[in-house]
Parts: sequence; C-alpha cells; structure tokens
Amino acid sequence: MCRNFFKEFLLSFFLVIAIGCATTTAIAQTRVVVTGEDSNKNSVERTDEVFRRVISQIQESMSRSGYQVIDEDMLGVKLGFSFNSRRPKTELIETLMLANQTEDATVQSRLAVVFAIFPQIKTMSVSKKLEVRIRGDIYDLESLRPLATFEYKNKKAFLVPKGDCDSLCVSEKLGENAREVARELGDVVVQKLNIAVKSIGGGASDGEASSAALPKTFNLTLIRFAAAQAVGFKQAMQVVDGISNFKTISVQTSQRKMSLTTTHEIGMLEEFMLESMMAAGIDINNVRVEMNSDEIILENLGN
Repeated sequence: MCRNFFKEFLLSFFLVIAIGCATTTAIAQTRVVVTGEDSNKNSVERTDEVFRRVISQIQESMSRSGYQVIDEDMLGVKLGFSFNSRRPKTELIETLMLANQTEDATVQSRLAVVFAIFPQIKTMSVSKKLEVRIRGDIYDLESLRPLATFEYKNKKAFLVPKGDCDSLCVSEKLGENAREVARELGDVVVQKLNIAVKSIGGGASDGEASSAALPKTFNLTLIRFAAAQAVGFKQAMQVVDGISNFKTISVQTSQRKMSLTTTHEIGMLEEFMLESMMAAGIDINNVRVEMNSDEIILENLGN
C-alpha cells in the first residue's frame, strides 16, 4: 500500500513539474506589446513623464517574468508609426494589428496590454489626497478578442496641498509615487497575463505540442483541387499533432475556403501541409504555396 502511495505521489509530482515547464515555455514564447491610451480627457496624457514611468515598469515586470516585450517606441521608429496623444483605443489596436501584418518578425506580437491612468483629487476634512486608478485590458491580436481586464488603485494615501492643486501639481505628486504605483501594477498585469496565456492554450497539461506555444488560426484557401484531393488532404492534416479546428467554411466551383488552428510556426506548418498533400496523391511540384501571418493559399497548377 505504501509503495502504491509513493508511486502516485511521484506521478503527481512529475505531472506538476511538467505542467509548470509547459507554462514557462509558453510564456517565454509569448511576445507582448505594452501601450497606453489617453482618449479620455481625464486620463494622464501619453507625453507626461508619469506615463513613461508606468509603461517602463510594466515592461520590466513582464521581462522579469519571462515574456518577450515589444517596445512601442521602437516599433514606431522601425515601421514609421506615430503613437499620438488622445487617440482612441481602436486606433491603437489597429496600429498593432498592422504591425503584425508586416513581414518583419521583430515587430510582431501576440498579446497587447492597453492601459489608461486616471488621477483624482479627493477633499477630506483637514487635507486633500490623490487617488490613482489605472485600468486596462489584455487583447489577443490573433483572434481579435479581449482576454482579461485589470485595475489598480493605490491603497496608500498620497497627500496634496490643501489649497488649489492644478494639473501640474497633480502630475508632480503622481510623479513622486509613480515608481511604486507602476511596480505594484506590473505585478497585477503579470498575474493576468499568466492566466490569459493558459486560457488560450499555453498552459495545456497534456504535454503535447499545444502546451509549447499559443494556438493561432489561419485562413486556408485551396484552389483548383479535385474534391477527392481536398478530402484526402484534410484528413491527413487532421491527424497531425498541434493542429485543431480544421474545418471547411465554403465550397465554390474552383476553390474551397477553410480554417485551421495550430500551435506550429509557418515553417513547420508548410512541411506538414506538403506531407499531407503527398499522402493525398497530390504532386507538390505543381502546387503554389503562399503563406503569411494569417493566411495560406494553396493552388494546384497541374491538371
């Protein structure tokens, strides 16, 4: 009985270690860009020094946790983008999505952390205090969906002069405490990121390919493939580890629209597709292959 208990204990122990390693691998492969939005006139403007301190601290916390952090300033310089003040969140997300559509892998990111800073003065009986609320969202730039929200509010009171405290006064007081605020916020964001990575497949516990990277969905178009060839190719692809949700969206006379979700990068995915086409009796020398960050086109140039 003791021997069986010891075996079960060892099995559970190594399973926990395996899950932890899989999650760590997923985190190390996850590229994240951090940006702030200030479209609300009550929020801290992007040009404010406080804003820069907060974003730098968030990036540092994420880097310490193993994430690959993409700096928005470097991204803007490399691609010629401009992150102007008072832009709506939708424009920021569109800019990041546009970066992912380029062929430069160094500017591409999987997740986006978008935040806004809201300072507020509250009057008390004998003094005034500054409250800071930072709220934000984590987005999956591949599936175009929000994964998590976060919010931080300072617990310690930041006292300000009892008299008038204008925007410059608020900025100076916030600047004095920005590092502490940003450090605590960074820890909150990292916790939310870890949960988000697990929720989209990075924390799978089966030890297969899905636990080593985050799944990504491609639009796949088959052009001028016979019905039997298309079916054979699909069946061969469906048994490949790391490929899921392979489905047909529409069928037309000369083409088929499909979608597939995979944890493999483009190079490995191309190899699997070529092997699957050969298994389906298709001459791959007569197939035109075109692939980018979210779309795959296979065209049969033979008879």
